[in-house]
Amino acid sequence: MPEPEFWGEFRVGDLFEIRPTRNYGLTNSELFSISGEVPVIGNKSVDNAIAGYVDLEPTESGNMIVFSDTTTSDGIFYQPNSFVGYSHMQGLYPKKHDDKLNETTYLYIVSAFRKSTEGLYNYGSKFTRKNAAEHILILPRTSTSTPEHPEPDWEFMENYVRLVEAHYVHLVEAHLTSLGYSSIEDVELTDDDLATLQEMKTAEFGEFTVGELFEFIKRGKRIKSADRVSGDLPFITAGVGNMGFSANIGNIEAEVFPKNSLTIDMFGTVFYRGYNFGADDHVAVLHDDNVNYSQQVLQFIQPNIENAIKGQFSYSRNFYASDAPEITINLPITNDQVQVQEDRLTPNFFLMSRYIKVIEKKVVKNLKLELDQRLATYNEVINNG
Repeated sequence: MPEPEFWGEFRVGDLFEIRPTRNYGLTNSELFSISGEVPVIGNKSVDNAIAGYVDLEPTESGNMIVFSDTTTSDGIFYQPNSFVGYSHMQGLYPKKHDDKLNETTYLYIVSAFRKSTEGLYNYGSKFTRKNAAEHILILPRTSTSTPEHPEPDWEFMENYVRLVEAHYVHLVEAHLTSLGYSSIEDVELTDDDLATLQEMKTAEFGEFTVGELFEFIKRGKRIKSADRVSGDLPFITAGVGNMGFSANIGNIEAEVFPKNSLTIDMFGTVFYRGYNFGADDHVAVLHDDNVNYSQQVLQFIQPNIENAIKGQFSYSRNFYASDAPEITINLPITNDQVQVQEDRLTPNFFLMSRYIKVIEKKVVKNLKLELDQRLATYNEVINNG
């Protein structure tokens, strides 16, 4: 992200008049007795300070910054829409530059305001109007102004936030593309998706051992850190961090395990591998060339294995490849319970695959909502900018 050429110090009280937001003076039970669509902005540090929705006329027109004087500076928020004020909620009303204050410039100021007050207030030391007014915001200033008489560089602030927004959109689109979705609309649940969720709720399950499901169960080969040479093969060791990835190696003695496999490390942690890889001797690899498991089926099996052995392995008792065949998990079976040789039930791989795709959609949508919330303040990016 670009850096401004010049910075300036701006006292909050010089930019804004700070006074309580207008409210109806009602008790909580009276205020929230009739639900509606108008947000009530209350003493909260999450959800953009929205305490609920009521069927009342807004008391504030929005496009302003608010904060609570009863808690900490975490509760500084930009409110884009009209709302009903709440007791102890303070509003920042511009003394000047009101023609320059829009969503983007307000969001930049919110981030600077939060940064300048971080860690200074708590329930014992309230964030009052007086305290807020005395805070100094470090903001970009125009090149034609001086440090003694700075003028905010509104254009830089607006362009900066737009860049953050564009970066955010790019991240979301790239993630969607990597998952095979062309747009965020593609992750909305369809009627078929809802039917899949319902089918999974009513599905019959049967017991299967890992030995039944995977023909190939093998331990990796130890290659000491000092003996590893740089290369292109991802080398997997035990551990949760980076999904066990240690380094890209080029050792010719390393066995290359096929993509679309599962790994179980010495602690019983299970991961799906969608790429060719090498593994050390603290990792067991599960694969089957005879069954064309889809990625989604393996991702369904993965947590079932991990839950089946959870808490059983540690530094004092390692998991080995020889432990894998007898692990028993429950999987959905076909509706007609078609039986094969030795009267074994048939896993419903089609349902498993569809179910994981629906869960993937839900995860992506939740990620989008989370990123939307982060975008609303740009706090993390701007603070690190």
